[in-house]
Amino acid sequence: MPKRIALFGGTFDPIHNGHIELALAFASLLSLDRVIVMPTFIPPHKLKNDMAPAVDRLAMCRLACAPYKELAVSDLEINRRGASFTILTLEELHRQYPDAQLFLLTGADMFLTLATWYRFADIARLATLCAAPRDDADAACLREYANDLEAQGARCVVTEFTVPAWSSTEVRRRLQNGETLDGEVPSAVAAYIATNRLYTQNRQYLNKEEQYIDIIRGRLTPRRFEHSLAVARQAQHLAEKYGADPEKARIAGLLHDILKDTDGDSQLQILKDFGILLDAVEQKAPKLWHARAGAVFLQHILGIADEEILRAVRYHTTARAGMSLLETVLYLADFTSDDREYSDVDVMRELTERDLEEAMRYAVAYTIDDLRAENRPVHPDTLACYHEILERTGDTNGKGQTPENGR
Repeated sequence: MPKRIALFGGTFDPIHNGHIELALAFASLLSLDRVIVMPTFIPPHKLKNDMAPAVDRLAMCRLACAPYKELAVSDLEINRRGASFTILTLEELHRQYPDAQLFLLTGADMFLTLATWYRFADIARLATLCAAPRDDADAACLREYANDLEAQGARCVVTEFTVPAWSSTEVRRRLQNGETLDGEVPSAVAAYIATNRLYTQNRQYLNKEEQYIDIIRGRLTPRRFEHSLAVARQAQHLAEKYGADPEKARIAGLLHDILKDTDGDSQLQILKDFGILLDAVEQKAPKLWHARAGAVFLQHILGIADEEILRAVRYHTTARAGMSLLETVLYLADFTSDDREYSDVDVMRELTERDLEEAMRYAVAYTIDDLRAENRPVHPDTLACYHEILERTGDTNGKGQTPENGR
């Protein structure tokens, strides 16, 4: 008989009695062999500056679940690091338990967003989607939404029972205000929070840049990760030198290659999910995909709304006419970071230190010649950038050797 396994993911920041009650209720209702409680390393849809470290959230989950044989705690997503997508975790569970029937447990609020999740159709194919209402009004809303999901081919379970509106946010608020928890978390978790002074005003958590570094560390090869750090340093230097925003430049440098080591099919899927169409040249040039998909990832998954940063990442491979100073800074930082070793890198670095316009002309001219020599298409944005530079300067002499287009 196939096993019946449920995935119950979340930040669990901290895990509370409502989480445990929900997991146990579903274990009974669905005759589950196991509920896998899986804290995320970083939530995929947002970053939280005050989130407790992953090691602490994992420890609290283990303490809370230890008394119950139906519950198991997994560190899969924490070990994966970065922002984890539910579909990737479900696919891993399917590989580990190929004969198991999978269920996905969510809170009421998260259930109502399921149709917008990355690769929702695949999530619905792999798992039965489950939620418990908090009251009668909640139940009606959940069942109406479940009907919509089922019309798209999903299998859904919305329970008849309700669960109390427990809240990790309320737990943190109480702790920060010095209030008692009144049984809102298991006693072992309360003791752990007190011992480690979690969620107090004096606790120091990761800042946003450190979170970004952890994300790219989990998504990139070691070499690409070091390159991203190098580009961030160079982008910050050039921004300080030429008057762009150093913080934005550093963030753009850190994140410009966030999807570079992601397989092409996944890059295309991200673009498809958010309605982005590749043009004719891009369709034939996979090395350009990571820039477009990366900008989409930053905007829709990491919640970065700054258009300057998004455009800088979007155009760091092709350049374009009308580039902002930040876009130019990132483009040239990618050419001249201290990890680059191509033959003319010293020439490029000297030009970049002296004159951004001259450095851009030099870099883009060679990129065009290099692509044509290899019978590869040149993106119209690259040509438009070059022609714009020529119109401004009238200088068509010289070129230097640079990394390949699509770097």
